[in-house]
Amino acid sequence: MTSNSNNFTDRVNRIQAQRRGRQSGMGFVVHSDGVVTALGQPSSRLRFGFPLKGLLLAFILAVLVKGYVMWALGIDVYTLEVASLLEGSNFERVAGHLMMPDAMTVWVVDRYDAIYAFIQAGLAAEPAAA
Repeated sequence: MTSNSNNFTDRVNRIQAQRRGRQSGMGFVVHSDGVVTALGQPSSRLRFGFPLKGLLLAFILAVLVKGYVMWALGIDVYTLEVASLLEGSNFERVAGHLMMPDAMTVWVVDRYDAIYAFIQAGLAAEPAAA
């Protein structure tokens, strides 16, 4: 019985040491009669129930992909494809409105152009292997 109580006390002390390392959290005290009482306040962190960070990352990824498609097809071809979507069914019209070029996507296309020009300039500057 004594070894069980020693194991328990060791474990409680180890947990207490880990919690002391953190700024917030609760601590525990084992009294001589074996009663364990909690010290401090439980850390209550306000959690927002909606995954705002995930939604923001999904939006950024969608803009990057939309910009890449616009850059790869060319703005003229892309605009014609969006115009054909706007003349289709209800679903295609909604997709056409979502895929219409906007200022943010055009900015991303400009960045893709700059990156492509930088890569092409770097490839052109490499000396020919002999």
